[in-house]
Amino acid sequence: MAIQRLTDKQFEQAVLLSCFAFQMSDSEELRTRAKKGWEQSVTYGEVTDNGELLAKLEVIPFHVNVFGTTMRMGGIAGVASYPEQRRRGLIKQLITHSLKEMRQEGQILSYLAPFAVGFYRKFGWEIAFNEVTYTFEPSQFPKPDPTIEGQMQRVPFTDQRIRHVYNENASHGMLVRKDSWWERLEHRYSGTQSALYTNEAGDPVAYIVYKVQGRHFETEEMVYKDADGLKALLSFIGQHDSMIKTAEITTTASEHLDYFLPDPKTKAESVPYFMARIVDVEAFLKEFPFAKSSDRSFTLQIEDTYAEWNNQTFAVSIKEGQGSCGVSSEEPTISMSIQTLTSLMLGYRRPSFYLQQGLIKGDHEAIKRFVSLIPGDEPALIDFF
Repeated sequence: MAIQRLTDKQFEQAVLLSCFAFQMSDSEELRTRAKKGWEQSVTYGEVTDNGELLAKLEVIPFHVNVFGTTMRMGGIAGVASYPEQRRRGLIKQLITHSLKEMRQEGQILSYLAPFAVGFYRKFGWEIAFNEVTYTFEPSQFPKPDPTIEGQMQRVPFTDQRIRHVYNENASHGMLVRKDSWWERLEHRYSGTQSALYTNEAGDPVAYIVYKVQGRHFETEEMVYKDADGLKALLSFIGQHDSMIKTAEITTTASEHLDYFLPDPKTKAESVPYFMARIVDVEAFLKEFPFAKSSDRSFTLQIEDTYAEWNNQTFAVSIKEGQGSCGVSSEEPTISMSIQTLTSLMLGYRRPSFYLQQGLIKGDHEAIKRFVSLIPGDEPALIDFF
């Protein structure tokens, strides 16, 4: 038995494993989607000597926005094994292998949607994104606002202005969507509606992807440039009040949408969404856009059980917001796990949280100087894979 990068000859086995593991019905439509995803990702599998696929894992190449800097990211998806193969360490081996491959490919970050947070946390991933679903009673629906200037119109998701709005307003943490990813979204959103808001000058500034079924309104995506764009989208939702009894809006936690709702006490459920992991600490710290300040130097010790190249002490120097980094034999002034470093650097929680919980150890003044160089934006992610 060995780990292999799967080839087209093994596509059939991979599809059947996914169907079984995720309890999906094998269909022509599913195979069409699976084939497109297969072509855009790399799939690794545990294969027996006679060619039987026992477990698999996909790595999808992405780019993401990290405080305005574009970084390469490997998205983990399609992790599956047959029940009789579980608890044999196959997935552990695939994850360890994928970390080495992602590093080789220059994918210095990795995202995944966890079936169990604790399972992936032990391999170095940590929660980095939350999403919030607001559930509206009829009396809480956003109010239609006839004074809004500009125009709201229903358009196909393929309208290029939707891409423009997303590309111009994708915030920290979000995917830098390639054309191939937009094409996959077109298939995913085939049963939805889309609407675009253009301001008084005719510029596209907001859009919403949604569906209305059984007198229930539900969002898939909401992206807006400014407060006027958000106001227009909320007004558009309110215009459906005569045909719906309930509504749900799902957004990133970073948007703090409750602040702008007519009733801030609208029921809101916040849940962990995606996890993230720094694959290559040295490369990540070199690319990370630190806040500009006077020159600073730190000695940073990272604990990483599954990526030995990260399980090191690093000398980090920051000048004009640009970091340089290399392995060091000096005594560390700051210590933390790879999970904490990832969550801290992406801004999932305020630095004080990690300090209060004892997740960062070392010289207090050095820690304060280091965290002061991390930008303050909260991470957001609206995609799923």
